[in-house]
Amino acid sequence: MITVRPMQPNDLPAIEGLMAQLTAAVESAHTSSQSQMATVLANMDAHPEMYLTLVAEEDGIVLGMLALVFYRVWFHPGGTALITELVVDERQRGKGVGAKLIAAAVETARARGMDEIEVGTERQNQGAQRFYRRCGFDEEYVLLGMEFE
Repeated sequence: MITVRPMQPNDLPAIEGLMAQLTAAVESAHTSSQSQMATVLANMDAHPEMYLTLVAEEDGIVLGMLALVFYRVWFHPGGTALITELVVDERQRGKGVGAKLIAAAVETARARGMDEIEVGTERQNQGAQRFYRRCGFDEEYVLLGMEFE
């Protein structure tokens, strides 16, 4: 049975592998070493009110992960939960793992009193857009970005 739970430090090697799959899928030059990821995890652990990473597992094996950031803005004073990363191991896709992670993220956002939950994906990633729409997300606005080197 697939269960979803908060990430633990011993999940870091599995998360590193999932993030490598995500990086390859979006053809990104971004890479993170395990020590960089440990630094990020330490920052997240120091601010649990702002960050949460969920993992889906079955029989002790991590199948996927979803990272959330919680923030407040003028238009949504109760807060917004933003899904910053969602990746399911390529060998586990099509088994409902991503949907379980999304359901847990929505439940968490509601339990924390957030006004909404958002997710973004690359414009060309039509598969992800269809998946998020099946999970109840709608296109609300266009987000423009500027990457720094």
